[in-house]
Amino acid sequence: MLFSSTNRDTTRLQSIIRITRAISTVNDLHTLITLLASETSKVLNVERSTVFLYNRKTDELWSYVAEGESNEIRFSADQGIAGSVFQTTKTIILNNVSDDERFNKDIDDTTGFVTRNMITAPIINPSGHCIGVFQVINKEGGNFRDDDAEFLQIVASEAAVTIENVRLLESRKRMFDSLIKALVISIEARDPLTAGHSFDVTFLAGKIAEYLKLDKDTSEAIYYAALLHDYGKIAVPDSILKKPGKLSTEEFSILRKHVQHTRIILSPIEFEERLEQVPVFASQHHERIDGEGYPDGLKGDEISIGGKIIAVADVFEALTAKRHYREPFTLNKTLNILIEGIDTQFDRDAVLALRQYFIDIGKIKPEEVPLEQDKNVL
Repeated sequence: MLFSSTNRDTTRLQSIIRITRAISTVNDLHTLITLLASETSKVLNVERSTVFLYNRKTDELWSYVAEGESNEIRFSADQGIAGSVFQTTKTIILNNVSDDERFNKDIDDTTGFVTRNMITAPIINPSGHCIGVFQVINKEGGNFRDDDAEFLQIVASEAAVTIENVRLLESRKRMFDSLIKALVISIEARDPLTAGHSFDVTFLAGKIAEYLKLDKDTSEAIYYAALLHDYGKIAVPDSILKKPGKLSTEEFSILRKHVQHTRIILSPIEFEERLEQVPVFASQHHERIDGEGYPDGLKGDEISIGGKIIAVADVFEALTAKRHYREPFTLNKTLNILIEGIDTQFDRDAVLALRQYFIDIGKIKPEEVPLEQDKNVL
């Protein structure tokens, strides 16, 4: 008996260690809570685990993770055993659900599942607020014990901290996104004709990054850099930005400086480590593979992957959009211009990725925008 108890404690400790490691390495909340539910089911030897979270707007508990169920379960936050635990924040061990009038039979009737026994524990965040409940159902080969409830409470505590941390990060990210987009809107509002340019460039750059199979952090840095790549135009006079005709040499020199202004504005911002390349990516979108670009005349691999991708997306969007001084180019013509600029103005992989994207969505046929070797054959 002593050996059995010691072995059980060891198994549970190992489970807690696995959960703790996962929390420190995985950022996706649903993946983490699914892991918590799976580990709990194994350790407590139950048929299924369910994590219900509270929806303040609807005053309901809903199944964020429900093992064995594909459909979402929702019910009033004061209903059933889960509702009682949520309201009282007291763990309930129920080894015969038919003995308790609070048990909600409607869920079993809806899902077709048969509940025999259960433990339900509150999920209480570090601020002391109950944000949901953790429920385990149908222990194999016997009844639930007090030490089962203790283990579930430990896991519920881990779940509470994890949920709050991820929610905090998500809230910070939403705030960061909204601030960045507000900056973009502020610069694009200066010229209604080009409004939307930065968002379109961001979409195209994202597609190129996706087709090049770049890692998540690099892709996210490219996303923010693309949004902000023209922010330096805030220092360019309207008379130049909105000029309907060709710019003079002096005017073009002033316009070119928007890249340097972008770098100057973005560089002091303390981007988190995985986004620290945003100012670099944003300020290199006018560099060229042959070294004839600006502001630094970088050549080939001296240009960052973000700079190469945004350069292609920027020119594509500019050519296919109406400007003060010309009508938009067709999709085919624009892609052919990009292909002709491969290895001189544009990065080969970035151009081919964009071409393939438009082929895949059915906007063009390969023969309409042939590559160099195809043109030679023709």
